[in-house]
Amino acid sequence: MSKRLLYVDVNASFINPTRNLLPVALMKGCDVRFFGPGHVSSDVLAIGLPAFIEKNGPFDAIATNTLVLFSDSVDPSRYAANVRAAYAYDGQPEDLLFLPIIAKQFAAVNLPRIAVLLENDFYNWTARERDKIDAAADFFIGFGEEFCPFIADMPELRFERFASITTDIWAEFCRSQKSRIASLPHFVSDAEFSVSPLVSRRDFWSVMGVQYHARQVARDHLVANGIAPIVDSRLRKLVSVLKKTRLMRGEKRLVQKLLNADFGSRIAQTRYSFTCGSGLAMPIRKFFEIPSAGAVLVCRPFHGFAEAGFVDGVNCILAEPNELMDVHNSLIADPDRAQNIASAGQHLVMDLHSLSARADHLAAIIDAIAEQRFAGSQWVDGSHLLRASIERSVA
Repeated sequence: MSKRLLYVDVNASFINPTRNLLPVALMKGCDVRFFGPGHVSSDVLAIGLPAFIEKNGPFDAIATNTLVLFSDSVDPSRYAANVRAAYAYDGQPEDLLFLPIIAKQFAAVNLPRIAVLLENDFYNWTARERDKIDAAADFFIGFGEEFCPFIADMPELRFERFASITTDIWAEFCRSQKSRIASLPHFVSDAEFSVSPLVSRRDFWSVMGVQYHARQVARDHLVANGIAPIVDSRLRKLVSVLKKTRLMRGEKRLVQKLLNADFGSRIAQTRYSFTCGSGLAMPIRKFFEIPSAGAVLVCRPFHGFAEAGFVDGVNCILAEPNELMDVHNSLIADPDRAQNIASAGQHLVMDLHSLSARADHLAAIIDAIAEQRFAGSQWVDGSHLLRASIERSVA
C-alpha cells in the first residue's frame, strides 16, 4: 500500500523542469497531499501546518525543499518578492509571507522529515545552509557522495567564473551523513523523448549552454573546423536580458514552456550533442535530456558517470571538447554505430532516469523511511540501491 506523504511547497514552476516534474513523480510513487502557498487557501495557511496535519492525516512522512526552509534568509516581504521574480507563481502574493512560519512549523513536526534537494546546486553552500537543513530535516533527497567530488578532484574548476566561491560543504556533509541521504540525480518526462532517427536530422551538432568553459571550447573547436553547432536560441538570450534589465518582472509559465520546448527541439534536430557538468563535474540535467531527445551524448563525464549507468562507446561517447572533430569523423563514417549509441542512451534514460523510474525510486525511499529501515541510498553500476541492499550484497 502506498505511503501517505505530505509535501510542503510553493505551487510555482521554474525554468528547470525537474522542479515541475517532482510533484508528478511523488504522485505516481505515493499517496501525496500538498500544503503551502498556491496549494491551499489563505485561511488554511493561517490556521497552520499542524492543524492541516491533524485534519488531513495521518501521514507517514512529510517533505519540503529549500524554497521553504531558507525562507527566513531575508525579510519576508523581500523573500516573497524574490520568489515571484524567480518562479512562475499564480497564488495570492501575500500568502508567500507565511513561508518563514511554515518553515518553523515543518521543523517542529513529529513525523519523519525529508528535505528534497533536487533543485540545489550545492557548489556555493556555506555552514549556514548545511546547519539549516541539518536541524530542520531527518533525511535528504539529492546528490549523494558518488555524484559530489571535492574541490581537489575538480581540475577544470579553475576555468569557471564561480571557482572562488565553490566550497566542499555539501561533499563533506553527504559523506558524513550518508545514512540520511537518498541519492538521486535529475530525471526527464515522457514528453522529452524523440524517436526521430539520426539520419533524418538536419544538423550535426548542438552545444547548449556555452557560458561554461568546456562547452565554449567545444563550440569554438567545431566552428574552427567549419561546423556551426546549434546553441541556445535568441529567445533564451532575450528573456535573460529582459530579466536583467527588469523589463520582464517575474517568471511566466508560458515563457518557461516556450523556452523548454525550444531547448528540447533544438537538441532533437541534431545528431550529436556535447555537454559537461561544468568545472564542478555535476550530473546536470543535460546529461539526461540529450539521450532522451535521441541525440548521441558526447561529453566530458560528471562525477559518478558510470554509477548512473553510462558506458563510453555503448550509450554515450566520452571526449574532451577539442576532440569533437575526431568524434564527428568516426560517427559520420559509421552511421549505424552512431544510431546504436543514441538508441542505447535513450533506453538508459527511459529505464533509469525517466519520470516513471524516478517515481519508483522515490516510492522505495519513502517506504523505507516510513518503515524506519532507511539507511541511505546510492547508485552502483547503474542501479539505485538502498544502503541495506548494498550491505547485503557485500556480505
